Amino acid sequence: MSAPELILTNGKVYSVTLDDEIIRGDAVAVKDGKIFKVGTADEIAAFASDDTEVIDCHGNTILPGLCDAHCHPSLAASSMAGADLFGVYREEGQSADEVIDILMGKLKEYVDANPDKEVIRGTGWVYQIFNPAERMPTRHDIDKICADKPVILESFCQHNLWVNTKAIEIAGVDENTPDTKIGCIYREEDGYPQGVFNDPEAMEYIRMGVPGYDLSVEEYKQSILWYQHECANRYGVTFVQDCMHTDNARQAYKELAEEGKLTIRLRAVYHLKPEKYEQQMPEFISRKGTDNVGNDFRIDTVKMFAEGTFSMLDGYLPDFCDALGVPHDFNGPLYWPDDVFTEYAAKAMEAGFNVHVHAMGDASVKQSAECLAKAQHIVGKQPRNIIAHVMLTPDETAALMGKEKIIANCQPAWMMLESDVSGEIEMFGAEKALQSYPFRKFIDNGVTVAFGTDFPVTPPPDTMQEICAAMTREITPGSIGYDKFKGQKLGDEEPATLAEAIKALSINGAYQMFGEEFTGSIEEGKSAELVVLDSDLESTPAKDIYAVKIDKTIFKGKVVFDLASE
Repeated sequence: MSAPELILTNGKVYSVTLDDEIIRGDAVAVKDGKIFKVGTADEIAAFASDDTEVIDCHGNTILPGLCDAHCHPSLAASSMAGADLFGVYREEGQSADEVIDILMGKLKEYVDANPDKEVIRGTGWVYQIFNPAERMPTRHDIDKICADKPVILESFCQHNLWVNTKAIEIAGVDENTPDTKIGCIYREEDGYPQGVFNDPEAMEYIRMGVPGYDLSVEEYKQSILWYQHECANRYGVTFVQDCMHTDNARQAYKELAEEGKLTIRLRAVYHLKPEKYEQQMPEFISRKGTDNVGNDFRIDTVKMFAEGTFSMLDGYLPDFCDALGVPHDFNGPLYWPDDVFTEYAAKAMEAGFNVHVHAMGDASVKQSAECLAKAQHIVGKQPRNIIAHVMLTPDETAALMGKEKIIANCQPAWMMLESDVSGEIEMFGAEKALQSYPFRKFIDNGVTVAFGTDFPVTPPPDTMQEICAAMTREITPGSIGYDKFKGQKLGDEEPATLAEAIKALSINGAYQMFGEEFTGSIEEGKSAELVVLDSDLESTPAKDIYAVKIDKTIFKGKVVFDLASE
């Protein structure tokens, strides 16, 4: 019998199975890219030969390869290929004009440094810090910096575009362009676009109307390679779901998989749009399987947005509605009628897809769970459907998700009291806002919880910060607003345990992406996706886990990240 090619020894294996068994051991042997044996250091040492590479883990934790089961790696290309507008928030007493001046200063630096760019991009500005009743960003702000070529600035959440006049002209949008059913074109008094396009249909005017807006396949390939090293493997991630991408990005993924250059497994989605579903669904069904490249890149999921802005059962506070200039019973639009949502979710399931729904407000989470449940009964199966973000979830909806085995994809980096939640208190009150981002409610109702970062919405995609936030529900050092919010918990919900957090970051993410049979836990016969930390996680106080580093990441038995060589 040939010897293992790699042994991790003197470590502390910590891996959780789907049925909550915790797998332990001191050492792991890897053979032919798979986990050969888990056991004590002496047991595993007996399998070694002179050719076996042995890594001493110095008493630190060994985890399974981790999962980011909801993120947007290809969108990170925009921030790499444009102006970095992240991290600009509105301080107390600061005017909207002052914030815009800061953003335009960042844009000018980029424009001056990139005179050859035909389309100027930028990513990261925060839509929520502007009040439509006071002052919104406009095309004229950007025109002062760059008027002779199109400028398109994506908000950090990817739900808004802020553009200049040239981009509007090239896209062929003017005062005669009809309003969209989904989303909003902010307009000037004469009806001409003001410069902000909100949510999918409105944003589509710019995205489809400005030639060269999307990046090339080669540009995407370079940014994906950067992402997999700097944002995935660096944080111990070996399995990723990209929940929004362009045709060029999809082609880039396929080519990298075919070229053997991926050190992560990737799952992608087909995005079913409320304005195009009748044309799109037959295309998705006929396309199923044709984009797959072995097990390294697959598309088994249809993505739907239930909302863009929060769709709330109880609406917003009167003062906030007054500021928005909307009726007091305004609560944000749902994108789909119930019957269409149910019908097309069922069509996707019948074709072998699972359905991944973006829903944050309690109205949209409720609708999503109810429509998915109805669709599951129509097709007679429960195909691992997902509701992502689930910021606010009524008790009866959580119970329904547990009963119908609908997965909750949560972002633990949001499970803390910080600037965004502080803004939500102003929108719909402290009682509701402090119930945001539940975890214990899902666990108590038997809901499978998988973690995702939503990167680049929340940079960096640090798995140890995810664990720390899930286990404390408190802001971590280094976060924006730390001095203001430190020591304050988000609500009174019981935080996650270490086992629950690890399970949501590993085997549950693999389960969501149909990969639990070959990855997600440290079990013999599975692919050797392993993570060595620089600390013993179980002896590290929860509040300090944010500072733990990934020492090594192993993918298919090969070390793909080594902190010592960085």
